Order: sequence, then structure tokens, then C-alpha cells
Amino acid sequence: MKNILVTGSTGLIGSLVIKHLKKTSNNLFCTYRNKPIKNYKKINWIKTKNFYSKSFNILKFDILLDLAWYDLDNYQSNSHIKSQVSEHFNLYKNLIKKNSKISIYSVGTCLEYGKREGILRENFKPRPIINYAIAKNLLRKKTLNLQNKKQFNFTWLRLFYMYGNNQPERTLYSQFLKTIKKKEKIFKMSKGEQFRDYLTVEKIALLIFKLVLKDSNFGNINLCSGKGVKIKNLVNKWKKKMNPKLKIERGALMMHKHEAYNFYGCNKKLNRILGSK
Repeated sequence: MKNILVTGSTGLIGSLVIKHLKKTSNNLFCTYRNKPIKNYKKINWIKTKNFYSKSFNILKFDILLDLAWYDLDNYQSNSHIKSQVSEHFNLYKNLIKKNSKISIYSVGTCLEYGKREGILRENFKPRPIINYAIAKNLLRKKTLNLQNKKQFNFTWLRLFYMYGNNQPERTLYSQFLKTIKKKEKIFKMSKGEQFRDYLTVEKIALLIFKLVLKDSNFGNINLCSGKGVKIKNLVNKWKKKMNPKLKIERGALMMHKHEAYNFYGCNKKLNRILGSK
């Protein structure tokens, strides 16, 4: 039985991951900033502000799953670099003081790779462009430097693209759902010819859960499908399921300038660790 601490547990991914974790025999501790999730039994809720809680000075955690991050609707917010990197890193240092053998799982982003085309592998040198990705990469590097001194376990989970309910409003899927909810007749998007690597948020949560239970030192891992899908084909899939009569206006919007045209992740390492094909 291990003490597992989850930050960002009330968020999109976190709420799904802890559904799996609370079914295990481990002691589960979850942080929240405003309100904990109701009717979630077998969870010890910890209220925090900027990752500070007296509980962190008392309890000894075996595993940290750090899923927290804010300002995800603004990838260029100054908070990513100026505030959030230090907040997360200070949490890691404090937990390591209590248990130098802790396993830390933290979430990064495929945008750390920068504007690269084709398949993206974990050993590629990061070339982040936007503040969000720069901050994530900075946190990763600072934690690696600390690991060289303290020898704790560290796994960096690089998220690619996902879709599911309750995503930030800026995402493609949220915009699509908004169109459906408002019963609009037209959904505007880019040309949709670009390739991206998508998984459902439920699949992402399950992968994270399985990796956390391994309680090991994996380094960088791409959380991805290992294949690209054309955006227009993905949108057509959603359309067929939710509103076949919806008209898709492709080319109405521009692509994000910080993204390459066609890219997807290599998931060989992920599959090797989890024993998947």
C-alpha cells in the first residue's frame, strides 16, 4: 500500500485518473483549490494554494502525479514561465525532502518539440516556441537536474492531442460541441488537411493510471496513438455521430502559427512499457 498524491485531480484528466486510482488498495490524496469532487469516496482531499499545505510537511508520499496547470486557454500567458514553473518545482523539492525515493510523474506537452514535421520521438531535442511549452520544458530540465543530485524516480508524460467533454474552450472539440449545443448549422474550421495525433481523454487517463502503478523511472514518454489523423476526417467522425446534417466550412479559420503542419508521436516506448502492441 502506497501513499499517492495527485494534483490537478479535479481537472479534466485528473478526475478520470483518480476514478481508476481509488479502486486500488493505495492511500489516495488529492489536492483542490476551490471545491473537491463530491461523492468520490476513499479519497483524502487536501486544500492547497500555490501547492502549499501543512499536510505536505507531515505526510510522506511514495508517488506524486502532477496534473495541475492553469491558464491553458492562453498559451502565451506570462504565468506559465513566471509563476507556475517555480510553484511546481518547489512542490517537488518539498516532497523529496520527506521521501528521497519518491516517484514523480509530471505532464508535459508535444509542443515542447517545437515546429517539427513528421514523427516525434522522445529523444528529440526540445525546441519550444510558445510560453506554455517553454515553461513545461524548463520544469522538466530543472527536475532532471535535481534528480541528478537526489536520485528519485522521474517520468515526464508528453501529452499530444485529446478530445473529450469539459476541455478548455479553445480546443477543437470544445468548439465543435459548442456549435452542436447552440444548434448552429455551420461549423467553421481550418482546411483540416493537417495531421495530428489524437486520443480520447478517457484513453489518456487510463494510460496515465497504468504508468503510475508501475512506480518507476521512465524518463520522457509520449502519450499518443502513434499515428496521425487528418483533422477534417476527425471532425467528420464527430459530425456523423452527433449531427450528420451539420455543414462544415473548411478554410474559414487559420492554423496556429506555432504548430507544424503534419506531425504525430512515436508510441513504441509507451507500448513497450505497458506491454501493448
